[in-house]
Amino acid sequence: MTGGGHDEPAGDWHPTADDGPFTLIVDGETFTVRLRPGEPGACDYNWVSGPNKGYGFSSFQHTAFGSIQDRASTPSAIEPITVDEHRESIRDFLGQINSETGYIGD
Repeated sequence: MTGGGHDEPAGDWHPTADDGPFTLIVDGETFTVRLRPGEPGACDYNWVSGPNKGYGFSSFQHTAFGSIQDRASTPSAIEPITVDEHRESIRDFLGQINSETGYIGD
């Protein structure tokens, strides 16, 4: 499936849940990306052009802390990832897809 006039967001943009869902075309495949409000670092990817309706994946950004003091001094908000990082996650997902079934795995 091709973009057909779809405007891609800038790769260095850090979208947030307040920006609403956005669409990315990666390696010819279309995904709707939705960041979850109230869940910093949580994101759902719907594979719109995939062979299996409603199929996609979710990701969760985690922050590791070296000590309790590090955690206490770190702002509670997780920095949203960039559009280019979303594209990388989608490419990783697509790399796991079985071309015969359209699902991850054998």
